[in-house]
Amino acid sequence: MMKDIPLNDFAIDILNDSLWILKDEVYKRVELSCEKRYNEKDADYFTSYEYFEKIRAMHNQHDGFPEVCTNYSFGHNGMHFTKGTAPLAMDEVGQKVNSFHHRIQTQLNLKRNALFSVYPPKYGYISWHNNANASAYNFVFTYSETGDGYWRHYDTNLKEMVTIPDVKGWQCKAGYFGSYVDGIDKVCYHSARNTGDGLRMTIAFTLDRSETSHGIQDWVIEDIRAE
Repeated sequence: MMKDIPLNDFAIDILNDSLWILKDEVYKRVELSCEKRYNEKDADYFTSYEYFEKIRAMHNQHDGFPEVCTNYSFGHNGMHFTKGTAPLAMDEVGQKVNSFHHRIQTQLNLKRNALFSVYPPKYGYISWHNNANASAYNFVFTYSETGDGYWRHYDTNLKEMVTIPDVKGWQCKAGYFGSYVDGIDKVCYHSARNTGDGLRMTIAFTLDRSETSHGIQDWVIEDIRAE
């Protein structure tokens, strides 16, 4: 399952390179995914216990991907610019995203960006899913303008929901997303939600399933953990 990792100044300094996305509404240069589901009713349902039970009951028929993700995506494969965005603005976004990734890769040895999203106020969210299709050791960095929001996962050992509330500023969660081959107790069902008036940004990185990556994860945690 996922552990909450307090961050030191070294890690926060690196992560702060991404905050330009939130300034002057730069994030609005890309399209809001699932815009029609950006409302209280859908946000409540797709992050609810009822919907979690629906996904869990699918077993391995659930492909691992979230059904709904209402956010602004800055991932390399999911960056779709809004109509009318000037080419120079697109180039600026692309260059700054690449520059940020390069710093993460060289200073933290995290090379695979799995998610780079801005969740809009109140109803930005990612629905329950488990990433069983992309099993790996991972890091999930989250920035919140107000500290209103949360990460939630189902702990298969405790048989209960675990909620990690957002804090104002940066926080990190690290753990392992298991596959169906690993057994159901290793599969990590999770969702996240922005509930405040500010913006929430999540930047996630994966390693792989190997013991070497487990060791790398421990090494990176030592490097970024606050004393």
